[in-house]
Amino acid sequence: MNGTFMSLVVLEAVLTAGAIVMFLYRGMLDMKEEDHIILNNAEAHLARGQDSIRRRVTRLSRYLKVVGVVWGVLLVAICGLWIAQGLNLV
Repeated sequence: MNGTFMSLVVLEAVLTAGAIVMFLYRGMLDMKEEDHIILNNAEAHLARGQDSIRRRVTRLSRYLKVVGVVWGVLLVAICGLWIAQGLNLV
């Protein structure tokens, strides 16, 4: 195995670890989100808190989509390099 292949595998492992951490953090944020019926202005602070949590979860979900796409591209690159090495093309 050459250095390029090992670098891609290490990058894939780091990306996978980051994605796992983001999934766990998103799950933790989702557990804090509650459904409330706001009856008057005195409970408006609850709505602001829940809105803040929802914005963080939405932003984190966008990052997870990007990480998923990058993860897939790296997986295809690793498989292509592995096949090329098996056929002695590289």
